[in-house]
Amino acid sequence: MKLLRKCIAVVLCITLILGLASCGLVHDIRHNVSEHITNRETLPIQELTRLLICSINDSRTTPDSYSAIPESQLDGLSYSYFYEYMNIMRSVSRQENKGNVKSFRIMSVSECLSILGQDLFNNYGQITGAELIYSNEALHPVYIFFRVNSDGTPSLSSSWITSVINIYNYGNHYFNMLDEENNDGVIALISPGFSDPAYTNEALYARATELIKFYRLRVMSNTSDYEITTLVPDQMVVRIPNTVADDGVSFEDHYVTLDLLNNGNYRIDDNISVATDSNLVYLMRGDERLLRVGTEYSYHDMINLMGEPSSLNIDPLEGKVMVVYPGLILRFDGDGESADNWTGTLTSVRIISNSTYSIGYFLYIGMSKTQILIAYPFIDSNNYSMVFSNGTMIYELSFVFDEDGKVVNIRLTV
Repeated sequence: MKLLRKCIAVVLCITLILGLASCGLVHDIRHNVSEHITNRETLPIQELTRLLICSINDSRTTPDSYSAIPESQLDGLSYSYFYEYMNIMRSVSRQENKGNVKSFRIMSVSECLSILGQDLFNNYGQITGAELIYSNEALHPVYIFFRVNSDGTPSLSSSWITSVINIYNYGNHYFNMLDEENNDGVIALISPGFSDPAYTNEALYARATELIKFYRLRVMSNTSDYEITTLVPDQMVVRIPNTVADDGVSFEDHYVTLDLLNNGNYRIDDNISVATDSNLVYLMRGDERLLRVGTEYSYHDMINLMGEPSSLNIDPLEGKVMVVYPGLILRFDGDGESADNWTGTLTSVRIISNSTYSIGYFLYIGMSKTQILIAYPFIDSNNYSMVFSNGTMIYELSFVFDEDGKVVNIRLTV
């Protein structure tokens, strides 16, 4: 029995010694591998690009691609961020049925500068890159960019890649909120892009509501069909195919742009056309329709509808008649022999002072920008002017504001 115990003790001692030796051996191996990876020669841009292409074509190679890049060319980039960046590049590469990346073309620094612009060079230093070439022709080129270190070697920029990931995720979140018809979520994402106090919660709510309606009724493609045409740290442009055009019959592409602002927020430029109120072609007085822009009237018609004008001027050479009422200027294109004998088409209505007149039921002198934005949420995209059609004529509606943002002039022309 004593002999057995001694044998067991000896075996345990040997096992412990071997275990400690084994741990030390593993540690030495890991240390040597790490030192080898850290101290190995830097990779040329061609080899660095090939490693990224391997990961883009096959996600299973991502760990090996990351491990093969020396630390000096990783710029502190963690594996998790590298993995996410490769997923994004893989997603972009799968758009348009481009197929796998079959080769690449190294671009010059000047070519990268012309594509990216001076601002990105100012923020990230000298940049070089490669254009990816696919097995099928790509409508929109895809690039991989590298920062050029002080010694001339290329490296992945952790700040560049982090910024690309952030703007990509922000855009994805925006489209998901639209897809889910989450009004509050859309407002939260678009509001950082509006600094003017005219964009109140009510105005942003109206904008978000119209956006959700647009995507529900006119965007026929799924979010998986959206295509990224530009993806850099300060901008992402998304092409949305199969969008119903204004005519309600044909299809067109709809583009959305995300821009990084100086304060770190994002501005989403997603301007859409919204059906206009059919009453906008009318000059109103209260609830009464007085005149329809684009319609022919005579002097006697005007007297019956509006009463005697304050002044009236006929220019026979230009073929124009100007009729003025208090706070209102009307222009007619036509002919006339005298002030009380003329006929012309009403081509312009201008309300110039606070009065009982309005365009349609809701547009009048003294209203605020906020009120206009609530009624027509995307009129700001064209400097508070609107071009629309009633099917036969094209109209333009514009506003002039005072320093307090109140309307002092409304003009409707055809």
